[in-house]
Amino acid sequence: MDKEIKTYSMSIRVSQEELEKLKMAARIEAYASYSEFVRRTALIEATKAIEREKKKSSDSI
Repeated sequence: MDKEIKTYSMSIRVSQEELEKLKMAARIEAYASYSEFVRRTALIEATKAIEREKKKSSDSI
């Protein structure tokens, strides 16, 4: 049986200046949209934070 892939939506509040920075960065990095840039960048940072915490936990053993 195939697993159903669920997607979720979230929103963030940014200033006009922040939005323009996100749009510019998305263009520079050749992302399809600034929301895709935000999503991928957030996932990269989330992975780093999780790995840092795992390392910190394993170092304290």
